[in-house]
Amino acid sequence: MRPARQLVLTGIAALLAAGCNTVPAGKFQDAQRELQAAREEVRRLQQQLAAEQQAARELQQQLASARGFDQKALDTLPLPERIELDRRSGGYDTDGRVGDDGIVLHIRPVDRDQHVVKAAGRLHVALFDLAATEDRRLIAEYHFDEPTLREKWYGRFMTQHFTVRCPWPQGRMPSGPEVTARVVFTEFLTGRPLVAQEVFRVTFPPEIASAPAD
Repeated sequence: MRPARQLVLTGIAALLAAGCNTVPAGKFQDAQRELQAAREEVRRLQQQLAAEQQAARELQQQLASARGFDQKALDTLPLPERIELDRRSGGYDTDGRVGDDGIVLHIRPVDRDQHVVKAAGRLHVALFDLAATEDRRLIAEYHFDEPTLREKWYGRFMTQHFTVRCPWPQGRMPSGPEVTARVVFTEFLTGRPLVAQEVFRVTFPPEIASAPAD
């Protein structure tokens, strides 16, 4: 688990402990259950990510063999081995009013020499609200095919990444200030899926941010 995410969970637990004498017992127990459910969901996603990364490595070898490439030939090509979500990723605003309208992701394919490469491929993005009930944790999914993704490349000085915007679906804003983005980039040549996952903080309009909890 990333240190920042651990600090968030620790902070929530501390607040729950501090407020146990002032919050009604029923709400306190509900909050504890939600916290535990969020922890279990984070662990599940981390395990799924590790399994998919291992499967991706095995799939790359199988596909390379099927297409007539041996590993030595692949090693000469500037193919991405992982993807990064740039630190500038996060909530974005389009209407000039306070409150984010969605998540913008800056995705960098990185090769074995730690260089960012403009690789052909398709992209799948899933946004999760881990604070929501289980049936509403998936906020939305977004798909970008190879031609669409190619148009979203920015290759200027000190700026090399794909940029995709993922607006909130109508009526599906996250229930809390954190959104988990899970990104899968499927590289065109080998068919290898590369996965990254991060938690981002988002801003709500004042009327929503100040609304009392149910």
